Amino acid sequence: MDRRLGSIAILAGALLLASVTASCGGTSHPASPPSSSSTDAVAPAGVAAVHWVACNGPSGPAGFQCATVMVPRDPKDPKLGTIGMAIDRSRATGSAGQRIGSLLINPGGPGESGVDALPGIVSGMPKDLLQRFDVVGFDPPGVGRTAPITCLNSAGLAAYFDADPAPTTAAGIATLVSEARAFDQGCEEHSGAELPYVSTVDAAMDMDVLRQALGDAKLSYLGFSYGTFLGATYAELFPTHVRAMVLDGALDPAVPVLTEIEEQSAGLERQLHQFISACTSSRSCPWKPGPDPEQTLEALFARSSVHPLRAEGTTRTVGPAEVVYGTLWPLYFTSTWPDLETALADASAGDGTDLLQEFDSYTGRNSNGSYSNLFEVNAAVDCLDQPAPTLAQIQDAVPAALAASPFFGPTDLYGEVGCAVWPVPATGTVGPIHAVGSPPIVVVGSTGDPVTPYSWAQSLASQLQHGVLLTRVGDGHTAYFASSCIRADVDAYLITLVPPAAGTRCDSD
Repeated sequence: MDRRLGSIAILAGALLLASVTASCGGTSHPASPPSSSSTDAVAPAGVAAVHWVACNGPSGPAGFQCATVMVPRDPKDPKLGTIGMAIDRSRATGSAGQRIGSLLINPGGPGESGVDALPGIVSGMPKDLLQRFDVVGFDPPGVGRTAPITCLNSAGLAAYFDADPAPTTAAGIATLVSEARAFDQGCEEHSGAELPYVSTVDAAMDMDVLRQALGDAKLSYLGFSYGTFLGATYAELFPTHVRAMVLDGALDPAVPVLTEIEEQSAGLERQLHQFISACTSSRSCPWKPGPDPEQTLEALFARSSVHPLRAEGTTRTVGPAEVVYGTLWPLYFTSTWPDLETALADASAGDGTDLLQEFDSYTGRNSNGSYSNLFEVNAAVDCLDQPAPTLAQIQDAVPAALAASPFFGPTDLYGEVGCAVWPVPATGTVGPIHAVGSPPIVVVGSTGDPVTPYSWAQSLASQLQHGVLLTRVGDGHTAYFASSCIRADVDAYLITLVPPAAGTRCDSD
C-alpha cells in the first residue's frame, strides 16, 4: 500500500497542505526572519551543530532557514560514509523563556519532502505552538534533496504512470509486469548505491542524529500518515529519547500487506460512496450520474481505455490511469470533493482536463513536465520495509480486492507488482510496535479516514505501551487540520506533555 504504479498513496502531502487553508480559515503564521549563525544549536560532543542560513529556493522555501546535517549513509555501518540530510525550520517566535526546542514534522509518503511541506504545515499551526517550537522539516534519505533516488527520466515516468493500473487480460498483466521490471531496473541503474539504505528504520536512526544536532535532549515529533510509521519506528528504537510524539492518520505495522490493501481499498470505496451520496443529494452538485452512479463511474473508466478523453491545452489524453487516480486524489479530503464534482461533470461531457490536473498533482508532475521523485522513493522505501507478495499471490488476491473495492481494489493490489520484482531484498518485517519505556504517545484517528482506516489507529494505540487514542469523527484523511478540537488537544499535549483523556472524541470543523 503505497504510491507505486497502480497503487494508492498512503499520503500525498501536497493535497494535505492544500486543504490547510480551507480547514483552518486561511490563518498564516510566517516564519521569523533568518538569523545568523549565533543561533546555531549546541550539539553533543561528536555531533556537528546545525548551521542555519536563509533558504534560497533550491535549498528550500523562501522566508525560512535551511541547513544540511551529515548523517551516515548506512546508520548500521558508519564506515560507508555520510550523506547530507536537507532540513529547514520556522524559528520559534516566543521569548527564550517560552521556547521548548524543536518540533520535527513528517508530512507522509514515504517520499514527501518535509522541507517543501514546512510552509503549508506551519500555516495551519496556532500561535501558541509556534511561539514555543522551532518547527523543523527534513528530507529522509532518498527524498528530495537528501541523496535522492531516481529511476526514470520524465518521459519514462510519464509513460509508466499512464499505463492501465488494473488490467483484466493476460496481455495487460504481462505488460504491467514488464513495465514494473523496467522501472525497477532504472532504479538500480541510477540509484543502486542508495537503494539498500532508505528504509524507515534508516530514516528513524537518522532522525536521532538530527535530534542531537539540533541540541534537543529528547524528540518532539508530529507525523502524518506514513509519518506515523516513521515516528512509531523511532519510538521502538529510541523509546527513552521521546519527549512528545503525535501520530495522525496511523498505519498499523502489524497488518500484512495483502490485508492492508483490502482494508485500505474498502475504506476508499466507502469514501467514494460517501462522496456520491453527498453529491446526488445536493442540487448544486454539477455531476449528474443518473440512477446508478457507481455504474456510471465504472462505465467512464471502461470507456476511457478505448476512447481516451481529450484535455484542453495539451496533446495528452485521459485514459484509465488518469480516471482512477484523478477520481481518487480529491477523495482524500472533504475540502476537495467539490473539485471532483466538477471534474466528473466535465468528464461526462468528454472533457478530461480537470481529471488530468488531479492526476498530475497525484503523480508529482510539474508544469514543465518534470516530476518530483516521490514515486521513486516510495517504491524504494516500501520494498525495503516489508516482504512483498509474489506475482502468483498478487494474482490470487484479485477476487478479494474486487470484493473490497470494485473501483480501487485491483489498482491498489497491482501496485505490489513493483516490489514483487524489486532488486533489493526487504529488510523490514511485519509486526506490532510497543515502544516499551516511552512516555505517552498520542495516536490520532479519523472515523471516516479513507486511506488509513480508523481501525489502524485503534490498533497502533493499543500496541504501544503508552499509546493514547484521540478520535476525530468525520471523513477525510488525517485530523489535525480538519478539527480545531483535535488541534487544541494535540497542541496542549506537545506543550505541556499532558495527553488528552482516554476516549476523547472530537467533531470535525
